[in-house]
Amino acid sequence: MWRKMDGFKIFLSLGFLSLLVFSANAADTTNKPAEVDAETKPVIAPPSNWVMPQFFNRQSAAFRPEASTDQRWFLIEHQINAETNESFFHYARQILTVAGVQNGSTLKVDFNPSYQTLTLHWARIWRGTNHLNRLEAGKVRVVRQERDLEQHILNGEQTAMLVMEDVRIGDIVDYAYSIQGANPVFNGRFSTGIRVQWDEPVDRLLTRVVWPAQRRFYHKPIGCSLQPVVVTKSNFVECVWDMRRVPGIHQEDSLPVWCDPEPWVQLTEFKSWAEVNQWALTLFQNSSQLSPELIQKLGEWKRLPSREQQVLAVLRFVQDEIRYFGIEIGVSANKPADPSTVFSQRFGDCKDKSLLYVTLLRGLGIEAYPVLVNTQARHTIQDWLPSAGIFDHCITVVRIDGQTWWLDPTAGYQRGSLAMHYLPNYGCGLVISPKTASLTPIPQTTGLPLTTITENFDLGRKQGVSDLKVVTVAEGRDAESLREMFANTKRSEIEKTYTHFYAGSYPGTMMASPVEIFDDEAQNRFQVTEFYTIDNAWIKSDKNKKYRCDFYPFSIAAFVKKPVDMQRKLPLAVSYPQHQILRTEITIPTTWTYERETKNIADPAFVFRKQTRRVGKKLVLEYEYQSLSDSIPAYRVDEYLQNLGNMSKCFGDAFVWK
Repeated sequence: MWRKMDGFKIFLSLGFLSLLVFSANAADTTNKPAEVDAETKPVIAPPSNWVMPQFFNRQSAAFRPEASTDQRWFLIEHQINAETNESFFHYARQILTVAGVQNGSTLKVDFNPSYQTLTLHWARIWRGTNHLNRLEAGKVRVVRQERDLEQHILNGEQTAMLVMEDVRIGDIVDYAYSIQGANPVFNGRFSTGIRVQWDEPVDRLLTRVVWPAQRRFYHKPIGCSLQPVVVTKSNFVECVWDMRRVPGIHQEDSLPVWCDPEPWVQLTEFKSWAEVNQWALTLFQNSSQLSPELIQKLGEWKRLPSREQQVLAVLRFVQDEIRYFGIEIGVSANKPADPSTVFSQRFGDCKDKSLLYVTLLRGLGIEAYPVLVNTQARHTIQDWLPSAGIFDHCITVVRIDGQTWWLDPTAGYQRGSLAMHYLPNYGCGLVISPKTASLTPIPQTTGLPLTTITENFDLGRKQGVSDLKVVTVAEGRDAESLREMFANTKRSEIEKTYTHFYAGSYPGTMMASPVEIFDDEAQNRFQVTEFYTIDNAWIKSDKNKKYRCDFYPFSIAAFVKKPVDMQRKLPLAVSYPQHQILRTEITIPTTWTYERETKNIADPAFVFRKQTRRVGKKLVLEYEYQSLSDSIPAYRVDEYLQNLGNMSKCFGDAFVWK
């Protein structure tokens, strides 16, 4: 499934995330799921003949649970038949606490009825030497929840729910089901992933893959060195990963988006990226005739004098006038819609908008191609095996006048020349072109963010009302963010938030006049001006009876974030790219003096500068922070945190009325 990404983690069709989760509240109707028709409900039947269900030792003493642990995993079993596209899942876990009963008594299984069928095998409770059947057809409900709807995605996924009765502390919940079917968009080509470690300890973690002997098969461990036990038979190959007493993963906090600490094994039927590209080419073909309306638009754009103006005009149209919404049910989860249809309905997801954009540019005689990327794994997919199921987003590449531009038709509120357009550092992508044989590196684009904030404090009076004027000038990606905020948020809400920010430091702050904005679209520069009055900015000390006023660079200090896990084995994420300048100008009595000072801190991940000086009747405090990397390797974390600490010591200035 390809979609516009908003920072959330996704593994797409790798399939190694468990399809079964536990509900905290069986009666939760927050999303108001609608129960579906009876014909989509799962059947109850034994597993297929090829499945070899495993037993678990209910007396096992491995992994003594901690006092706060809600459950203990005895068995997590996953068996895969690549020929029939069927997966068998089997779980056995013991409920240890009241919270475990609450969270683990309702079973949920997600499946997509447009190409999958769900079969429930058993759901039972082991209590002492007895087992109690809890699976009854009449108690299984199927609801359509559309969890991705807030991301403007409609995928048709449904959830089978079973509320188990009479679950008690100490019970072992033992359940199994199978899901059969694969999205036909992959044309029978198989790829998946095997999870080989979970967040919690597992007594036995087993995966068995049955693969047709006549079909080629590739596997690679990612983040581990596990190899399967392979048994070759006359008509199939069996690979088994059977692990005992598997410890839980310690999830370090603040990881870069591309750093996945969970080890897994990748399985794929694709031998090369050229094969994946050939598969993608069949999806992104556009053999239909353009609609008369589209042809008319092309005629308008052809009259523009330069190639860049044409590229920009079409990009603005697709970004601004084709809203983002994806109906990704079945084949449409990966195959883009016809460009004329997207144009007429005025909506589409990333692949729909990208194909429309590419089609229009080609109609203008401009070279352009869709590009598949993984917004989470980014450059690390270069270490993976070729696969059609690892991409989660689609952008474009355009070549004009000897230059190459990487552009995202789903990005919003972008303005300025092509050189001012920002794109996250995706690392590499699959350019869908007849000549593509490998992944293509994607360079860091321009349009990098820069925000300059100038605070003008008029504090020439010891008591009474002082004035504050704040001018924020945002460029590059930061301009896009501000432009979007002002387009989608009530002005009253913005002004309330802005006032609250300064009132936190100066309680007598009130907005003196409405916020003013100026949008220089040609330079992709967005300016915001705020006006405040501050009642009694100078605070009288109870100790020495002197009046004092403090200044603190909150916008710069926001980048000083220390992780919870200080001793690390994995890299530490840095907010990147970031570039901020904060200039605080304070009008003071002419008789005051202030020492000129400059401090600089340089780290491989950031640079920081503070300068204080006097200019006429003003004291000027200037801070600048710029990140240089998106992560810190584990061996450098101590040094980085020390430099952050030195940076923090530069924050804050206090003035006493003399």
